[in-house]
Amino acid sequence: MSESDRIEATRTSFDILDTIHELKGASAAELIAATGLSRGGVYKHLRTLMDVDAVENQNGTYVIGPKFNEYGLSVTGSRPVLSQRDKVDKLSRSLNAPTNLWFYSTPDCHCLYTTVGDEQDQYPRQRGDTESLVESPAGKAILAHLPSDRRDSIVDGDETIAAQIETIRERSLLEEPLSFAPEWVSIATAVRDPEDEPIASLEVVIPAERARGIDVKNNISGLLTETANRMRVEMLAGSDR
Repeated sequence: MSESDRIEATRTSFDILDTIHELKGASAAELIAATGLSRGGVYKHLRTLMDVDAVENQNGTYVIGPKFNEYGLSVTGSRPVLSQRDKVDKLSRSLNAPTNLWFYSTPDCHCLYTTVGDEQDQYPRQRGDTESLVESPAGKAILAHLPSDRRDSIVDGDETIAAQIETIRERSLLEEPLSFAPEWVSIATAVRDPEDEPIASLEVVIPAERARGIDVKNNISGLLTETANRMRVEMLAGSDR
């Protein structure tokens, strides 16, 4: 491929990314119409973009992938938490349960890291998932600790969400079935930075049958909040260096 061909291919890839971003997700047909490329040409670029995690295919809709979300969130202060992924791995091993690390950019939250325990078939979450703050258990855990003016603007008068968030603030935890996979239960807590602002959310996801036992109260809740606190202490130590 000549240099001019490589430049043109790069330009086309960015055109595809721009279209996906502007439409908040696009089908192959929409990308063909927007770029003027053939079907084969669009799929060739999409395969390359998916290979590097720049784009993901979610049931036929192409969305911005985890790599670009990671780049965007790296400038918001998430890097100190991402550097502590070993604590997420340790928590997952201790509980033998899938564990996720979420960050937010209003009005959404993004799963930037996930680690799965043994024999967790059909686990419904993956790195790169994006959900609304007001709908995601991990997002609500973050939302509960935002400053009141920012929180109120996101909740937008929804009394049900507002009441749930107040409960989360009191308990520091949210336990809730996943709306799209109720056979799985999310247990989430906020990770706060040295200024006490929520910077991320730590989430453990377990089968609903396990959630009905004493494991949540006697084991999971304590280890989850302890890990979030350790991550905050590590950030505090780092800010003093």
